[in-house]
Amino acid sequence: MDKFLNAKIYTGKIDNEISKPDSYRCFNGAWYYKALSSKDYWLGIDAVVTLPLFEEDKERFAYIHDSVTNKEIIRYNDTPSVYVGVCSDFENDIGFAWFRGIIDGKITDEKFTFRPFYRYIYKENGKEVNTYKGSKIEEVEYYYFPGDKVRITVVSTSLNHLRFRIELLEPTKIEKYQKIRDSLSKPNKIFLSEEFPAPGAGINLTEVKRVNAIDQYGNEGKPTQMTNAKVNECIWEDVYLFREVSGEIVKVPFTSERFIRMLCPMEEAFIIKEDKHKEIVIINPGVVSKWKNY
Repeated sequence: MDKFLNAKIYTGKIDNEISKPDSYRCFNGAWYYKALSSKDYWLGIDAVVTLPLFEEDKERFAYIHDSVTNKEIIRYNDTPSVYVGVCSDFENDIGFAWFRGIIDGKITDEKFTFRPFYRYIYKENGKEVNTYKGSKIEEVEYYYFPGDKVRITVVSTSLNHLRFRIELLEPTKIEKYQKIRDSLSKPNKIFLSEEFPAPGAGINLTEVKRVNAIDQYGNEGKPTQMTNAKVNECIWEDVYLFREVSGEIVKVPFTSERFIRMLCPMEEAFIIKEDKHKEIVIINPGVVSKWKNY
């Protein structure tokens, strides 16, 4: 991992670099913005991101039975996620999802924290295995909050495998979340995953992405639902792709020359602002003018 974390920035020409895609196809089930690279010999991604505030749609919810507290709780049908991905032979998603947590020794009914998650796919005995993992609810040292600036690094540390690392760079200044962090029993520490299977990583052509999304429970592959949920400003900066150039691991800027913007399912729901080396993303489906016709 260290050779990636300490990689030099390379801005020179890359021989035979493959151009970014020139078109895309949206997939149903969520509101999402994806910055998608070419499929080339990329070895991973390094990014600094400031996590966003989320506003639920108070009219879109379900009552669910919580097996831990043995009671009915409200679960909103929309939930935010911020993540990156590396896809060689199969998709791999790594980042932050919105979860419940533990405060003063009790599991909350409401979600209030981003926690690390990763989903990876591989084959075992000829069958496709789709695995979802994340930090445990009791691991409060891996709670992250809206306003936190974090660094996420996902790399192929060995052939056919990936590993990722998350580091808190600057804690949130939002008072609500400052108080929650101060109340936790353990301070934040670096999250470092185990190596996990990622067939083709470090060997085959690979595409890389970063994503902001409003996911919708039980809706994957189905028509995206209209919602008044909103993801406020999420700030991406210092985003790089890893590559081997002349026998050395370097990182190259993951700027708009190297990715296509996917705004799904309707561009009108997204505000994308660029400020020097930063990109700011807002998702607000409530402003879409075609609600009745969608």
